[in-house]
Amino acid sequence: MAIALIGVVFVGSLLAGVWPRDVEVAYRLGPGVTELDVDYLQEGEAVASARFKRRDTKIAVIRHTVRLQPGEYEVRFIVYGPDGRGIEQAKVLIVPAEVLTRFDLREATTRSP
Repeated sequence: MAIALIGVVFVGSLLAGVWPRDVEVAYRLGPGVTELDVDYLQEGEAVASARFKRRDTKIAVIRHTVRLQPGEYEVRFIVYGPDGRGIEQAKVLIVPAEVLTRFDLREATTRSP
């Protein structure tokens, strides 16, 4: 019985290292941002995406939860201004993240494409 329990604990610890988990993410946006597209890529392949339309541009932060396996991700953002033009940006996300991950995208709206 003890050996079976040790085996279950061992297998459980191995699975915990690859099991998907919820990752909380917050995006800080500039006042002119009307839309945000986000893609989470691992080894060049999109594994998750999110799209946000911001009707109330007074809200500076968008938060959401994405379910990802442990590892390193490239997070690609396209930030759209009121003229409809998108500005692309990429950052790195390491999972697991024990706390809220914040991406400051305010500067994306001040750069020209």
